[in-house]
Amino acid sequence: MALSIVGICLLSLQLKAALGSVGNDSFYIRVNTDGSYSIQLGNTTWLNSAPTFFNSDGEVFTRADGSLILINTMDVIGTDNLGKWKASNFHYVAGSTQIMAGIKQYTDPYRPCVIFSQTYLYEGRNTSASSENAVIGGFPGFNVEGQKGDLGYLSYGGMMVADTDKVIGLWHNTTVNIEDGLEGGPIAIYDKHGNVVIISPFSQFMAASNWHDGVLGGSVYWGIMGDVDRVPAGFTMETIVYYGNAGINKAFQGWGDILRTKYGKSSSYKRSDFTINYLGYWTDNGAFYYYNTESKKNYEQTMLDVKQYTDSLNVPFRYIQYDSWWYPKGIIGGVILWEPMTDVFPHGLQYLYNKTGWPAAAHNRYWSSKTKYAKQNGGQFDFIVELETALPVEERFWDYLLRRASKWGLILYEQDWLNVQFKHTQALQSNISLGRDWLIQMGRGAQTNGMPIQYCMSNARHVLQSLEIPAVTQARASDDYSPGEDQWKIGISSLFADAVGLAPFKDTFWTTQTQPGNPYHGRQETQPGLNAVVATLSTGPVGPSDMIGGTNVSLLMRCCNADGLILKPSKPATAIDAQLLQASFQDGRGPDGEVWSTYTQISGQFYGIILAADLKTPYSLTPQAAGFGQFFEGPNIVYSYLDFTPKPFGMNDSITLEGCSTINFCLYYTSPVIKLGSKEVCILGEVDKWVPLSPQRIRTISTGSDIIMSLAGSPEEKLRLAFIENGKLRFMQCTLDSAGTATLRYMSGLCS
Repeated sequence: MALSIVGICLLSLQLKAALGSVGNDSFYIRVNTDGSYSIQLGNTTWLNSAPTFFNSDGEVFTRADGSLILINTMDVIGTDNLGKWKASNFHYVAGSTQIMAGIKQYTDPYRPCVIFSQTYLYEGRNTSASSENAVIGGFPGFNVEGQKGDLGYLSYGGMMVADTDKVIGLWHNTTVNIEDGLEGGPIAIYDKHGNVVIISPFSQFMAASNWHDGVLGGSVYWGIMGDVDRVPAGFTMETIVYYGNAGINKAFQGWGDILRTKYGKSSSYKRSDFTINYLGYWTDNGAFYYYNTESKKNYEQTMLDVKQYTDSLNVPFRYIQYDSWWYPKGIIGGVILWEPMTDVFPHGLQYLYNKTGWPAAAHNRYWSSKTKYAKQNGGQFDFIVELETALPVEERFWDYLLRRASKWGLILYEQDWLNVQFKHTQALQSNISLGRDWLIQMGRGAQTNGMPIQYCMSNARHVLQSLEIPAVTQARASDDYSPGEDQWKIGISSLFADAVGLAPFKDTFWTTQTQPGNPYHGRQETQPGLNAVVATLSTGPVGPSDMIGGTNVSLLMRCCNADGLILKPSKPATAIDAQLLQASFQDGRGPDGEVWSTYTQISGQFYGIILAADLKTPYSLTPQAAGFGQFFEGPNIVYSYLDFTPKPFGMNDSITLEGCSTINFCLYYTSPVIKLGSKEVCILGEVDKWVPLSPQRIRTISTGSDIIMSLAGSPEEKLRLAFIENGKLRFMQCTLDSAGTATLRYMSGLCS
């Protein structure tokens, strides 16, 4: 096969560039002529390569025994949408197939990463591995070695943005538990000094897997998932190794920025998603009305009563979510038709839309093998039908489904049970391109109909695949809500979701403790406040699910304005680095519990938010540890949402987080000190909201000889804004005009 390659040179090379630095050290990869390589940080080797291997013709060809033959090495240069790069390509022969294994590094110092690629020059046949959770070829692969205590790691895995089976521990030669296979995800490896390496698939996300081959230490490989038995000629998959030197949160932001840039993932769809922006009423698992209606009433009557009740309280719900209870299901709970059952909605969903005025977010499961949409069952669409499940294989189906649903007010398509559809449809695991085609066709159908998508029960592969699908705007970042349980802990899954451009969803919650007649054996919600604040700080949907008569209006309205617009921070709250470091190293330097941070930025002004809960012992937090160091230019204060007494919070200050339980959680805010002549003023904002200074409320802030704030909300809405002036608390009232706007001038106290 002829190869068109720029700058071919048959020699060994070392790809070395100062792409990230620690002191005088640099991050680079050392590549040898025999195909081995290592990840270096200055003079320290972090990762040594494991022997490359590829399956072909029913055998394993590996560099370990020489059966995988290296026929040449080529030095290559080029440019793509991430910038200029140079690479080393290794041409391997594995039985009847040939693979080009590439190692590419960008010359731009703002691209601190190495991209490994596998390109099948000839078709790979009979390639499957011994297990679905293995890989059919290992490149890259790294030995799990080193001394205990030098490096920690976070291995994402399971469902709900790969959160449920995540592992946090120490990376060393006796490490056992690294989440891999079909439910594996990105791996971050880090030291205590801010150095972080993140490894994940970089393309072909639905076909890619990682595999830990050893019980103690061993090696971790990235490649194509284990049940794929045929690889077409020309197929390429890539893996990224990203480096950051400013901590775990910053590393995930940088890693995600490269991925989003590569695939052009814009935030425009997320910003325009109605369900992310406005308060909604939810009925999914954990909700009072999940497979549970009012006594002697059907769902149609119950939902109409919910509407009447919430209107009587002036709770501004702007949409409703219908879960899996509304459509018919068959074998193993798969979907037969995505249409309402007559005993649930006797008059149909259009009738309910007309009566309530609520548009809908609607849930869907995996498809049953008996689905009536499939041609095999008398339908009009192409499906792959297996023993229990079925899978649509044409975009026309999604356009049909969502176009019909838009007529009854559908504004969000929730694709749930993604992991079950994937695991129980064998074709998705054996066909190298089917998974990507399935999700892209779904996304295009949604995009055609102006419909955003929420992913639920997603594995890492689904989350990463969303990079190629503009319509996917959000993903459930927690397990199913259960009153009184701890599924609110989304600080780590939000880190992953936010990096790839998705709004994390905490799931539904109750706003009061006791809701008699609930379907959860009378369980109580002991921490409604914590659930409410986490939902708001997530930047995803806020969707409570109380019984009629069970809503705490004052608690709920802390999340939004009078029109239901959610007042949110500029980014999701995520676990601080010290929380992850403590979970790995257990050295007492980090919090023994949950400490998250986020912020809002308005006109260049920075306002930090700190949430702490379930802390077993007190923890002293500095602005640097909170992730605020780069934003603090002058003096700042910090104050509690319960006590507005300001405390200095400059770079040499700290606050002690103590007594921060799930019921009595700690919530702190920071604000810069603004000098107005002899006055020192700090803006606290709407202190009766979870986010007192939100870009949704305060559009601009100008400072100089005065503080001038441009405000927005619903028409005639009354606001109360708090300030600290020379250490004393001051409140100012403001009523918005008929357009929902106003300008507040601090020095005069006028609002117009």
